[in-house]
Amino acid sequence: MKRLALSLVAILTIGNLFAQQNNDILIKVGDENITKEAFVNAYQKNNSLSSATEKDLREYLDLYINYRMKVQEAQSLKMDTSAAFVRELASYENQSAQQYLTDTEVSEKLLDEAFERAKSQVRASHILVMCSASATPKDTLAAYHKIMQIRDKVMKGMDFNEAAFLYSEDKSARDYVNPQSGRTQRGNRGELGFFSVLEMIYPFESAAFNTPVGEVSMPVRSQYGYHLVYVQEKVPAMSQIFLSQIFIADTLALTGISKPEVMAKVREVSRRLNDGSSSFETLVQEFSEDMATKDNGGVMMPFTPNRRPGNYVSAAIHLQPGEVSEPVPTSLGWHFLKLDSILYVNMTEEGRYILKNRLTRDPRSRKSQSSFIAKLKNEYNYEESGKKAAMKFFKKNLPESYFTSTKTEAISLPGIQKLRPMCTFADAQLTAEQFAQFLPRFKGMPLNGTLEDALERVFPNFVSENIMAYEKKHLKTKYPEFKDLVQEFHDGMLLYEINSKKVWNAAVEDTVALEAYYEKIKTDYPTVDSLGQPTFKPLEDVRASVINKYQEYLESQWLKELHEKYPVTVDEKVFRSILKK
Repeated sequence: MKRLALSLVAILTIGNLFAQQNNDILIKVGDENITKEAFVNAYQKNNSLSSATEKDLREYLDLYINYRMKVQEAQSLKMDTSAAFVRELASYENQSAQQYLTDTEVSEKLLDEAFERAKSQVRASHILVMCSASATPKDTLAAYHKIMQIRDKVMKGMDFNEAAFLYSEDKSARDYVNPQSGRTQRGNRGELGFFSVLEMIYPFESAAFNTPVGEVSMPVRSQYGYHLVYVQEKVPAMSQIFLSQIFIADTLALTGISKPEVMAKVREVSRRLNDGSSSFETLVQEFSEDMATKDNGGVMMPFTPNRRPGNYVSAAIHLQPGEVSEPVPTSLGWHFLKLDSILYVNMTEEGRYILKNRLTRDPRSRKSQSSFIAKLKNEYNYEESGKKAAMKFFKKNLPESYFTSTKTEAISLPGIQKLRPMCTFADAQLTAEQFAQFLPRFKGMPLNGTLEDALERVFPNFVSENIMAYEKKHLKTKYPEFKDLVQEFHDGMLLYEINSKKVWNAAVEDTVALEAYYEKIKTDYPTVDSLGQPTFKPLEDVRASVINKYQEYLESQWLKELHEKYPVTVDEKVFRSILKK
């Protein structure tokens, strides 16, 4: 037991010793003390310490000292207090904080899922029964029963697209009168065409990718209501399709009641294509009514699958290169499609990175945030000790019309300040007064149901916003690496600003000084004139080179001033301890 205790003491002593060594002061620059750890961390960002020579480290030490002097000088000039600087730093800090404010495990699963889905495209149709996200339980149940009744009809043999036409509350499914032409346009019968990841709302996308081809999903809830999804095809993802076409205009093509003269054209084109009596290009010139492609053999601009009707794309992608389709009807007319080629999506690590950025802007990213908030609640011992009494207070003192009225202010209710905190977490508490200040944001919004229902729906948003704000406020304490990241960006911005002012811009903007410097070094640019006499190249011919040399000169002079202003000392003993590693 004694031996174990001594071992533990030894381990703790060694651990403390290492910690102390890492915190040893290596450099003093003016009033700034720089630890061995800070220097080593900076060096290892772009270099390998294990293979570094003393020469490497000393050269870097000089650069690092210059860097710290410049940053101190910029701070003394208050360059980090300008509105533009503060705004840019805040933007960077906010952006960098996001990686600490989500559940990384959930985020990674969402990314993996999106990456796999991006390799495919789905052709689907849907039927919608509308039901808002804030609908009462009674209305939600009624909408669910309605969509299930429609599904039962489809499962018993009713054509899905016909069911969409008859029952879907998505207006695009039904025929409509074009206000410009006055003609009746055929609805899409629920057809949505081809799409891939991040092109539909997440619940709908998931149903489409998870439902087998030829089957109808169970009802899927979205913010719009309940959907039935009928999956017609799943194909490898395509980025562009290259086609030529013969187009015959006919807005009745999908109705089955086209005019005889139109159908005569369609049959004539079909006959001559099938018997080979005319080339595709000849028929384009003779029959096609697509003025944009008529004179170039029918060649179309390449397009993505989601830019054309589903049956149009399906007919095209099942052709072999050079093969011509049967006539394909759309709301515009008849299309004879000749496939040239298809460019397929190749998902790479770069594509994964792009997807990751797109996911941060997609509502599905809330899954990650919701999971993260649940973890924070657990970590910070979240409790709703006073919520029940506060909700009872609001229900009693606020009118049912509160969210549609401008008269009542919840914050002014007598007795509100006497209520216990609605909830607590970590060392924070959220009061009824704070909740009352939060509520007006939702005035005028469609919050269906009773006042109590609305308050209960708003409360989680109130808690989430505040617990996230608390976490963000404490990020630099909780995650030292985040603090270092923001500080590094801050110092990098200062370095850029002061270098611009003292060196880069000064060399370019002060033309008089530049010309004077050129006179001193023009012997570096010898040449001969037209008579063969030795002379010097004019400044205009060597301006870039002179500017570069002048910048180096300005910086060297400036560094001499900084060394006088900010005395530098290096602890050689600490420096040599780095070499031993």
